[in-house]
Amino acid sequence: MTGSGKMKFPLALLLAAVLFLFPAPLPAGASTARVPVLFLGDLHSQLLPVSLKANKTTVLFGGLVNGASLLARERTAEPSALILQGGDAVSGIMWLHFAGEPEFTALQASGVQAFLLGNHEFDYGPDHLKKGLGRTPMPALASNLYFDDPELAERISRSVILESGKAKVGVFGIASPNLFAQSSPGPGVHLNKNIQTVSLRMISELREKGAEVVIVLSRLSREENRRLAESVEGIHAILGGSSHEETPEPLFVRGPNGWETLLAESGAYGAFIGKLLLDVRNGRISRQGTSWNLLQVTPEAGSHQEVERIARTFEGRLNEALISTVGIFENYADGRALTVRSGESPLGNFITDALRWRFRTDIGMINSGGIRGDRIFPAGNVSWKTLLEILPYNNPIHIVTLKGSQIRQILELSAGALKGGPDDQYAPNIRPHTGAFLQLSGLRVVYSLQGVPSLVDATGRLLRWGNRLRSVSVLSGEEWVPLEDDREYTVAVNSWTAGGGDRLFVFAEGTAGKTDIRDIDALAEYLMSRKDRRVRFERDGRISLTDS
Repeated sequence: MTGSGKMKFPLALLLAAVLFLFPAPLPAGASTARVPVLFLGDLHSQLLPVSLKANKTTVLFGGLVNGASLLARERTAEPSALILQGGDAVSGIMWLHFAGEPEFTALQASGVQAFLLGNHEFDYGPDHLKKGLGRTPMPALASNLYFDDPELAERISRSVILESGKAKVGVFGIASPNLFAQSSPGPGVHLNKNIQTVSLRMISELREKGAEVVIVLSRLSREENRRLAESVEGIHAILGGSSHEETPEPLFVRGPNGWETLLAESGAYGAFIGKLLLDVRNGRISRQGTSWNLLQVTPEAGSHQEVERIARTFEGRLNEALISTVGIFENYADGRALTVRSGESPLGNFITDALRWRFRTDIGMINSGGIRGDRIFPAGNVSWKTLLEILPYNNPIHIVTLKGSQIRQILELSAGALKGGPDDQYAPNIRPHTGAFLQLSGLRVVYSLQGVPSLVDATGRLLRWGNRLRSVSVLSGEEWVPLEDDREYTVAVNSWTAGGGDRLFVFAEGTAGKTDIRDIDALAEYLMSRKDRRVRFERDGRISLTDS
C-alpha cells in the first residue's frame, strides 16, 4: 500500500478485469450476419452405416460414409456453411487400434473445420490422444481444460475464428465437468468447472478478435446448457452432444438483458446432421430468420468416395487382426446399454464370473459403463473383435480388499445409478452415472427403487446416502450366506473402478493390488477354459428389484 492507502494495479491487469466483467462490444458495422452451420454429433468411430435388424428387415442408418456425402451436398448448395463436430468422434476398438487415423482423416475429408474433445477422446490417456491429434490439422477445442504437457497444450485450442461469407464466427468448446468420472484424462490434465467464468472470458476474447457470432460446442447436460444460456450474455448458439439424443426443434433460452441463445442437438452415430441457420441482426438472434432442421443420414444420401475408402481400408485391417475365433455364444448376448445399466445382465454375469474365476477372489464386479457395443451380439462364433467390442478399454484388473460394510456402501452407490422409483428425476450432476451400476459375481443383492438414491456430486463428494439396498449375501463354497460387515473380502475389478471412477469413491478406500492382466484377457481365458469354448447367457437372480 502507498501512503495514500490506495492499492495500485498494473494497467494491463485492470484492463483485463474490465474486459472480463464487460465483454467487448460487437465489432462495428456488424449489423447483419447470416451463418449456416452443419453440425455432426457424437460419432463414436462410426464410419460405416449402423446395421439394425427390425421385423426381419435390416435397416441401415448413420455413419460418416453417407453423412459426408450429405455434408458435401449441403456445402455445395451453401458454400459458406460451417461444419462442426461436437465431441466423442472416437471410441472403442477402432480408436484403440489406430489412434484416430481413420476417424480424424475421414472427418477432415468430410470438411469438418473444428471439433470438440469429448470424454471418449481421453479413454486411453493423454498420450494416446496426443498421437491421435497428430493425425489431423483440424482444430481440437476445449476451453475449460489445461494441460501440463506443452505439446498437448499447443495442439488443443481454446477457440477458433471461422469465416462464413463475410461474417466472422467465434467457436469455443466446453468439456464435460464430469470428465474425470467418465474417462481417464490423467494427472496432467486440469479441468475448470466454473463454466460461466470460462464462457465470459471466451466471449470477450472472441469479440476482441472480431467475432460477430459466437457458437459453443458443449459436452454439458441439457439442463447445464440451459443454465449457461440463462446466465451468460453473448452466446448465439449452444450445440450439445452428451445426451446422444436429437432435438427436432431448437430451444430459445432468454438470458441477461433479454439476450437469447439457441440450444440444439443432433444425436449420435451420425444418424442425423443438424442444419442450423443463424440470422443475427444488430448482434442478436432473429427468431424469424433462424432455423434448425435434422437431416437424416441414410444410404440414399450416397457414399463419399474418400471417406468410404478410408473406412473400408481400416475395417479390413482391423478384421484381419481380430477375426480369429475365441469361442462360441450358444445364444445371443444383450449388450445394449439400456439392458446392462438397468438390472441383472447375463452378459455382465459372464464377465464378472470371468474376473472372479481368473483371480480367485470372493467377488467380481464391473461397472456397466465398461461394457460397450450397445447392441445384441448374435449366437455363433466369437472373435477377438467381438470381445474387444464388448470390453474395449483394455483395463488392467486390480484386486481390492474391502470390508463387508464398504461393499454395502458400494452397492448402495450402484443402486443410486438406477433410474426409476417414485418421482425420480435423474440428475446426472448429483447422481452416480448410469454406467456406475455394477454387474456382480459372488453376490446376491436385492434393490428397491422405492428407496431414495444416493447422491454424489461430480467431484465424488457424498451428498446423501440412499436406502435402496434391501439385502446382500455372498457365495461361500456352494452356499449363500449373509455378508458380514466386519469381514474382509477380495474383489476383482477394473483399474478405473478400483480408483473410484464413476463416483464409486469407496473402492479407493480399500487396499488395492495391481495385476498386469487386462479385463479382455481374463474374459478370453475364461471363455477358452469352458467345455468346447461355449457359453450360454442366463440370468440367475444375483440382482433382483423389488417394489417393497
